[in-house]
Amino acid sequence: MAEQLSFALPLRPALDRDAFMVTSSNGEAVSLIDHAAQWESPVQWIYGPAGCGKTHLAAVLAQDFNVLTLNAQALAQNPDLEALLRGENGANMVVMEALDSLQMSDEESLFHVLNHTRHNTGQTRQKLLLLSREPAARLSVTLPDLASRLKAVPAIAMGSPDDALVGGLLAKLFADLQLRVDDKVIAYMVPRIERDFAAMGRLVTAIDQRALALKKPVTVRLVAAIMSAYDDPQ
Repeated sequence: MAEQLSFALPLRPALDRDAFMVTSSNGEAVSLIDHAAQWESPVQWIYGPAGCGKTHLAAVLAQDFNVLTLNAQALAQNPDLEALLRGENGANMVVMEALDSLQMSDEESLFHVLNHTRHNTGQTRQKLLLLSREPAARLSVTLPDLASRLKAVPAIAMGSPDDALVGGLLAKLFADLQLRVDDKVIAYMVPRIERDFAAMGRLVTAIDQRALALKKPVTVRLVAAIMSAYDDPQ
């Protein structure tokens, strides 16, 4: 009989059916999202490497706010931007994704968004969450006023998923598929798996499909074969 999984972590509902798990790599960012209604500054920033869960975590805001999500790339051409700046958009939370992709031609637009948020004094004060891989000091921003504004924004770093987070997420993904796996399977996968939430989901799904096709339980040997195929598709 499979042993009881020992990767027990706090869960946070997000993206409708997924869960966000709280560990040392993301705890400060999770707290920021949990207390979004009490932000002292209307503009906040979360940054961290690809796959750390920034967008996943930001999706939790939709539970309590009317969220407008914008991408910094080609921001000036986004039709939602003008409505936002005119105050015609009903969103009380704006999430600005991929700030690393900001082009010189979009810097003025972002500057206007920052000003709009800072000076919004309506009954429902609008908030702005910036998301990026790198902190302000490492972004290439040519507009001096924008650069100084960005450096003044309170920022929180998220780290790459640590072992506890990866193990907990894998355990949950297997449980979602009603698969009971031994702790040694999780332990084998943790140091070898790509530390990206979407990639973990795809791998677990592939393991489930292979186990069903072979009518075999999920073992370290089975998982090793599938992970090897992922590493060497040829």
